[in-house]
Amino acid sequence: MAPTTASDWITIANERAADADTMKITRCTSIGCVYMAGYAIECSLKALLQSRGIAFPRHGQEGNNLRGLWEKSRFRLSDLSDPTGAKTFFIESWDTSLRYELTCDSSLTISELVDGAKNLTGWIQSQIRRTNRSRR
Repeated sequence: MAPTTASDWITIANERAADADTMKITRCTSIGCVYMAGYAIECSLKALLQSRGIAFPRHGQEGNNLRGLWEKSRFRLSDLSDPTGAKTFFIESWDTSLRYELTCDSSLTISELVDGAKNLTGWIQSQIRRTNRSRR
């Protein structure tokens, strides 16, 4: 069933993050875990937008555009504390075309990228909690 609430989007984001983590362990050189980690970020951003009542594309190319969802969330890249660039990679470079790639165009390791995505999803989800507290 398609997600309809911020909580649904968070559940899916956490599932995709767990998929990425498992793949990182069992297939540590597979770009597949970076691909799944990007979906965790996408779903986290959609949860944030849903919690703020901001409309967002749910499918198609724009529905998977992390940069577009990031900007719709009113974030800037400077909001990230990202000395390695592992979080920024997803906003600037992640794309669904990674599903066809064997390697990643990054100087960072697969593990570093997945860990960066995990940090980014955690940060986005903390913004959701902050949004929810301010509505009470």
